[in-house]
Amino acid sequence: MIDDRIAERRREVRHERQRRRRRRTIIIALLLAVVAALVAIERSALVALDEIRVTGVERLSEAEVLEAADLQLGTSTLRLGLGTVEERVIALPLVADAEARRVDPLTVEIEVDERTPATVAVGDGTSVLIDREGVVLVEEELDELPEIILRTTPPAPGELVDADPALANAYAVWRGLSGPLRAEVVRYVADGRDQLSLELDQGIEVRFGRAERIDEKVRALGRILEDVGATPIEAIDVRAPRAPVVVGPGG
Repeated sequence: MIDDRIAERRREVRHERQRRRRRRTIIIALLLAVVAALVAIERSALVALDEIRVTGVERLSEAEVLEAADLQLGTSTLRLGLGTVEERVIALPLVADAEARRVDPLTVEIEVDERTPATVAVGDGTSVLIDREGVVLVEEELDELPEIILRTTPPAPGELVDADPALANAYAVWRGLSGPLRAEVVRYVADGRDQLSLELDQGIEVRFGRAERIDEKVRALGRILEDVGATPIEAIDVRAPRAPVVVGPGG
């Protein structure tokens, strides 16, 4: 009787091992089937990128954005890496931000937020647009924007105004001016990092100098413009704001 029970127990153990092996085999087979199915789908036309849309561009062309994005039609949409696409597009000088997203299983849309030009830098026959963050955007000129006149070639698109000390100084002054006064300035003449003159719309030259003590210089300029009224003057020197100088015609 004892031998029979031992034999029966051994048979049960063998059967349990066999059941476990069958379960493992079935699970592995199912996993392999799933992997094979996913590989087949990933390589099939069912998930192949069919269309790329670009929105939000004005100065940039769709072709420039697509070239930067480096997405290829036919690529599986399961492995596009849209975060990397956004980084490549944002690297364009004219782009402030970009978002790449799937609008359906086969279509990707790249939405571009372009930088807005604020000033024009002109020098050595070259004109470039610059945005409020001091990024050089593109070689172009817009008449409605204030000009910064340089004695050298402006920095290239993608660079910052800091690449040129005279431009950086003029740009800092432009940003530091109050709204009403900034509206009166039609031109910034930057002869050097310490030499900056403003040309007002009434034809007066303002010798401004370095981008320091800007508030004091603006207040001194405002008092003088208020005091002189309609009296013809040629220039106002506020480089020393506590002792400004007014230059009359021919002075």
